[in-house]
Amino acid sequence: MSDLVSFSKSFLEDIIEESKTSTFQLEDIFVDRFCGYLVDAEECFDYQLCNYKKKGRGIKINAYSYVDDFDTVTLFVSDFDNLKSVRKLGKKTLFKRFNSGLNFYKSSLKGLKGQIEESDDAFSLADLLESNANSIRKLKIVVITNSIAVNDVPEDIKLGNTLVTHHIWDIERLYQFIYENKGTEELKINFTDEFIEELNLIKTPDCNEIYDSYVGVISGKLLAEIYDKWGQRLIERNVRSFLQAKAQINKGIRDTITKEAHMFMAYNNGISTIAESAVLNKPNNNVEMYQVKELIGWQIVNGGQTTASLYNAYKNDVSLDRVFVQLKLTVIKEKSHIDNIISSISRYANSQNKITMSDFSANDIFHVTLENLSRTIWVPSVGLKGKAESKWFYERARGQYLVEYNRQISKAKKDLFLKQNPKSQLISKTIAAKYEMSWNQYPHTVSKGAETNFVEFMELIKENKVKPDADYFKTLIAKGILFNTCDKIVKGKNFGGYKANVVAYTVAIFSFIHNKEIDFISIWNNQGIEDTLIEALSTLCEYTWEHITNPPVAGTNITQWCKKEECWTLFKGKMKNFKPLEREKATC
Repeated sequence: MSDLVSFSKSFLEDIIEESKTSTFQLEDIFVDRFCGYLVDAEECFDYQLCNYKKKGRGIKINAYSYVDDFDTVTLFVSDFDNLKSVRKLGKKTLFKRFNSGLNFYKSSLKGLKGQIEESDDAFSLADLLESNANSIRKLKIVVITNSIAVNDVPEDIKLGNTLVTHHIWDIERLYQFIYENKGTEELKINFTDEFIEELNLIKTPDCNEIYDSYVGVISGKLLAEIYDKWGQRLIERNVRSFLQAKAQINKGIRDTITKEAHMFMAYNNGISTIAESAVLNKPNNNVEMYQVKELIGWQIVNGGQTTASLYNAYKNDVSLDRVFVQLKLTVIKEKSHIDNIISSISRYANSQNKITMSDFSANDIFHVTLENLSRTIWVPSVGLKGKAESKWFYERARGQYLVEYNRQISKAKKDLFLKQNPKSQLISKTIAAKYEMSWNQYPHTVSKGAETNFVEFMELIKENKVKPDADYFKTLIAKGILFNTCDKIVKGKNFGGYKANVVAYTVAIFSFIHNKEIDFISIWNNQGIEDTLIEALSTLCEYTWEHITNPPVAGTNITQWCKKEECWTLFKGKMKNFKPLEREKATC
């Protein structure tokens, strides 16, 4: 318990510390940090902050996650307390939080957006829910809290065709997830009892210490039913597969399903899968044929688009009776090999593609190099007149900073760690991706959310074979200083919403106007930007606001509009004759 209390205290102190330099409110920082961990816990793939509440009507929402092809919406409701002692969260309050999320959903279907300012992020969410009311099949309401909650959640309910489920993540579950690798619901598929369909596979003859391999055929209906239950969790450990599934449903696959179902097996390459363990039955000792009773931690490593296309047909009542899919199953004997094998299967399975995405994990050499650089490069003293005292801490794995701090064995050492690695100079890999993608003029990608942006950033890194060195690291930090300065300017404008979009687009258009050329080393040396650049950003963000809130088609959802490349292309066209600052003014 004392470790949990210590963790809770550190978690809160980090939030308070970040609030001193952030434009976000305390609760928003809490939600942002907590949801970041939920991405790692596979509770969602990505999320967007959306702070809205109507006290008199019992409505509250803090963030959401929505992926079109999965027909699933996740609404996050926060119960945040900035008291340093860990309090208990009782059933009454907990259920009240669940209801406030559900009320937002119900009200959205009844035209809530008409009562919200169009510039508010909640307007876009309410509009999105109303517009997609008929296609949303699952609604997850997740309460997140830094209290210790009762282990009690409401029963699942049905609202029309939408299944509503309730989930609680309190500080204790988060602690268990980070330090004890617990907290995430185990992905366990029981074929014989739950889906009442047999899956029979042949074991390949090769025996080795790393894995067992099986091949066979799975019915399209069974695959679609499993996907219906587990959704993105079936594929999200592999980024390529996830993107395949997110992509528009393949027309060729769809046509085969609807017009030539019997030819599906002949035309389709099948799916590659991996499992942490399997429960198998061997009916005949003389034949290497196994009946799969249960798979633990099953993941589709290649074939995401095939799976998503079958699911799409299934939910539209297209018959899958004659559709069968070739299946390869790799059961890993040693869990420590799982990530490497997933990465390698994906790489080799997609070697014909232009982009080679070998590994997006925190252990990628790109992030390891940045981490090493951040531990050795000191921030210049003010005016370069004294010795350096601090560094920027690059967090390649979430929670690394917290773990490193707690690893210090005495108060003096903890204080020294904080002095040398102040929390205001902490940069995560997803934040770094946001800085880079904004400056490299992909604001529409940044607008898609931190995790999606990170994936596309890593594609560019691989494609351009970027190898970070000291200059790269300093430039990265300078871009971050520019981005964060812009963030503060935009907050001061009080536009009312879409701040994240305005900041990304403003930095991108600033880069466009200056042909990506400003003196970043000067920004690094000064750890700040000069007044002329601040004035330029202040002017540009007003042009940005005017552009994104006035799409070509009136009534367009602004959040969705900002995700489109067309939005960025049009903005560049409008600003192409905008005169940049004089060269000497564009340097610090």
